[in-house]
Amino acid sequence: MKNTKLLTSLILAVSVLVGQASGVLAAPALQKSAPISGTVQSITLETDPNTGITTVILELAGTDQVQVVRISQNAAVTIGLVVRDGDGKPVINNLALGQSVEIDPATVIPDQQEDRHPIGNALSTFFSDIPGLDYKAIMTARDDGSGFAVITQALWLTEQLGGSAEVFEDLLVAKQTDDYTAFILADGTVPKNWGQLRKAILNGKKLDKADGNTTSTQNNGNNQDKDKDKDKDKDKDK
Repeated sequence: MKNTKLLTSLILAVSVLVGQASGVLAAPALQKSAPISGTVQSITLETDPNTGITTVILELAGTDQVQVVRISQNAAVTIGLVVRDGDGKPVINNLALGQSVEIDPATVIPDQQEDRHPIGNALSTFFSDIPGLDYKAIMTARDDGSGFAVITQALWLTEQLGGSAEVFEDLLVAKQTDDYTAFILADGTVPKNWGQLRKAILNGKKLDKADGNTTSTQNNGNNQDKDKDKDKDKDKDK
């Protein structure tokens, strides 16, 4: 029960960050492994009793074998295997059965293990769309001294930057060392602290990595209307 309450608090913290964001960043092009393809034999919704998070288990028939993979709800909705009813709850799309699909390997969630930390496991599932991120990366960060609250913030910020597990690690290193030279603002200055870096990302400002890679800050179509409403509210406050 205590773990569940703590997890709920962490997810709420992410929600607060989402509410503060005025921009959403487009993900840069990333190299990906070959997709997992096959004919959909079955679709199963499974809810973790410890975290309350529902994932989707797929049985795919290939040319010479049957594969079983687990993906997040969002990934399943994106490729049409799951739809949401009027209440926003996931529902199996029976029309997808017997159809051929391709699954991005980056969205596949490893089988859960009984000895996994419930919060670490929940975070790896919640942020499973971050390329290269897995349960081990999250628990390694915790073993290195980062609390789950900071890890959650770093994961959400990584997602907004369209980054990978490497960006997640860079964010945590910056937080721990108080050295933010790996992230350069559009005006050429370096964030002075974690709060300034987080604010820059939340406000949709352009960031350059010290290695020369640029992080884009373009809004996607799903959030443009929300951003306009937020800007109007800010103007009223002024």
